[in-house]
Amino acid sequence: MLCEMCGAESALLTSRKISGSVLQVCSACSDSGSEPTHRESVGHRVYVAQTLQKRNMKTRYREIETDESVLVSDYGVVVRLAREKSGLDHATLASNISEKKSIVASVESSNMRPNEKLIKKLENFLKIKLTENVESNPELNSKKSSKGLTMGDLLKQAMKEN
Repeated sequence: MLCEMCGAESALLTSRKISGSVLQVCSACSDSGSEPTHRESVGHRVYVAQTLQKRNMKTRYREIETDESVLVSDYGVVVRLAREKSGLDHATLASNISEKKSIVASVESSNMRPNEKLIKKLENFLKIKLTENVESNPELNSKKSSKGLTMGDLLKQAMKEN
């Protein structure tokens, strides 16, 4: 491959930021310029695409499918009551389920949403149910109930009244 700075043939090229541009340079030219950031080295469009892909990965679980099992809303209270009923403190419960004491305390105070693995550990050890099934509701799925009235709807109602 050719060095973009001097044009020399080189087997190993490195990325360097020189005068605001990221160039592939040989070892002799690599002393000039500075090390580019990840964003500069991959290019703006690729960086934006990677960022959007990461964002989509984070939000993919927000949509609830019908007939799916979801975490109960008061999971912290349920865990705390079950722990107290068993006569355990945070440290003992944490060591029994192989978790940190701070994780158990955060779940109980509802500051942290437990992942599937932690939910199963708590359910099995404390003999509680932290998930519930969500069933589809036809009223929620209809477009009429999810939208407000539009100007066209109001005009149609006014025309029917007259």
